[in-house]
Amino acid sequence: MKDQPQHMNQQSSNITTEAATAAEHHDDFAPAVIPQLGNITTSVIRAFDREVSAIPGILKLTLGEPDFNTPDFITEAAVASLKHHRTHYSPNAGTPGLRKAIADYLQRRRGLVYAAEDIIVTEGASEAISSALTALLGPDAALVYATPAFGLYASMAKLTGATLVPIDTTDSGFVLTPEALESALRSTKAQGKRTVLAINSPNNPTGVTLSAEQLRALAHVVNRYDVTVLSDEVYAEISYDAHPAPSIAQFAPERTIVVDSTSKSYAMTGWRLGFLAGPHALVAEVAKVHQIHVSTAATFTMDAAQVAYEQGDASIDRMVQEYRRRRDYLVGELRALGYNMARPSGAFYVYVQVPDEFHGTGYDYARLLAQQAQVAGIPGEAFAPGDSRHVRFSYAASMETLHEAVARIRAFRASDAADQ
Repeated sequence: MKDQPQHMNQQSSNITTEAATAAEHHDDFAPAVIPQLGNITTSVIRAFDREVSAIPGILKLTLGEPDFNTPDFITEAAVASLKHHRTHYSPNAGTPGLRKAIADYLQRRRGLVYAAEDIIVTEGASEAISSALTALLGPDAALVYATPAFGLYASMAKLTGATLVPIDTTDSGFVLTPEALESALRSTKAQGKRTVLAINSPNNPTGVTLSAEQLRALAHVVNRYDVTVLSDEVYAEISYDAHPAPSIAQFAPERTIVVDSTSKSYAMTGWRLGFLAGPHALVAEVAKVHQIHVSTAATFTMDAAQVAYEQGDASIDRMVQEYRRRRDYLVGELRALGYNMARPSGAFYVYVQVPDEFHGTGYDYARLLAQQAQVAGIPGEAFAPGDSRHVRFSYAASMETLHEAVARIRAFRASDAADQ
């Protein structure tokens, strides 16, 4: 394996330096802010993306953002809303029309039955997650979640003072098993902790999607231990085996909060429009936090989202068909180059194992690829505590971009083999 270039030492210290600077700033203002902020760093995904963006000619497969434009009929609905001066406050939980459209969509596409009154429109899925976990977590609570995972769950546990209970799924094919879950829940129960389970399926970063049978088995455990579930389903529509992906809310509806967003399904990341749905009494409590955090989403974006949920099924299906084509290409090519990965059955990521002959971490390998192949992924350290042996690549990019990325990685691997 190639030695890392000497100039990478400076590059590789960027994120560490950034974290140290943040810590110094926290120390400066420590008396003024809550102590939990000292345990939270800026997003590793964003920090690494900024680092590699400075490399000339870099090709980035880093961020989880669709490369498609928002469908025109959705944009036109927003323009029409603005022309009709729909620029004033809406109800805190969202416009009645959008909440009904979401309820209809969930029943039509996902087999989930909710009244419009049991849905809160949020400013993206991130706000839905943060509002829900603010309502659910505290020093007397524990957050159980499978790793690797999106970093927001852990950050919210740290922010609220909850106990963090990660379950490493690396050795089980990135699938949370009932046995592993029960072991974690026995521990939190012994500590007298209220417990919340965060599930993300299809998963970011692995692309692994839990089957209905696997979710049913987890629901049995959840029901026995009186656990509240936060089900992050922002990639539910981007699912290639079961479409859409099944939800644990089908098996434990009375204790599950479902979170979703327009960002991935309709290529609306910049619109910041999501929702949560769940049992009426629980949603009513989360609504109090939502009201404090943001008051309400923007009216004209909600009008556009209503049209998306009412008329956007074909748009979703077209994008998913293209994501499937990209998935098949990238997985096939990377495996041909000797990389191992779990089969991604959803989302738009491949979580690639670092080659056995490379003795560094996921960070080290991601930096090496960025510097020597000019292809950037996200190191696995962004998704789990400690060192990782994985790199995540996003295929939310054009086929032309993916072809070029594969060509560069192929040349990198060939040069690497010649040096051994």
